[in-house]
Amino acid sequence: MPKNTKGGKKHKKNKNYGSENKSLRYKEEGQDYAKVTRCKGNCRFDVLCCDGKERLAILCGSMRKRKFINQGQLVLVSIREWQDDICDIIDSYEESHAKRLKSEKELPESFRLGDDNPYDEHDDGIDFVMSIPGESDEEVEGDNPFLKEEPNDEGDVDLDDI
Repeated sequence: MPKNTKGGKKHKKNKNYGSENKSLRYKEEGQDYAKVTRCKGNCRFDVLCCDGKERLAILCGSMRKRKFINQGQLVLVSIREWQDDICDIIDSYEESHAKRLKSEKELPESFRLGDDNPYDEHDDGIDFVMSIPGESDEEVEGDNPFLKEEPNDEGDVDLDDI
């Protein structure tokens, strides 16, 4: 039986410790940087590539159940030659690595990072108003129909009378 040179159970516990010093992987021919726009399930994602195309991305088998990909995260994809609208995710980047790629001019200027929530891009016209106890509804700015009491046709009912 060979000698155990790595250590036992305690060494195996810390196998992922210090993974922040991972070297940065740059794109090669046939690869591109992409931003995850939507998580579909079954290791499939919608991504927006640096070339401006929206593609379906599939997580490669070696990354399944080992790395988690979230919406808004920067990934490295391998573009298929025979299918232009499908690509494979081969690496994911942390936020610090993505900022480093942006500072090294690897990503185009039009490519925005950190915009996780696509609903912040446009205004729906919905205003949320917080009422402060002790103040009347008339002092609150805006005409919000949900904050004003409407007269009841049946008459007001006092709960103490019941």
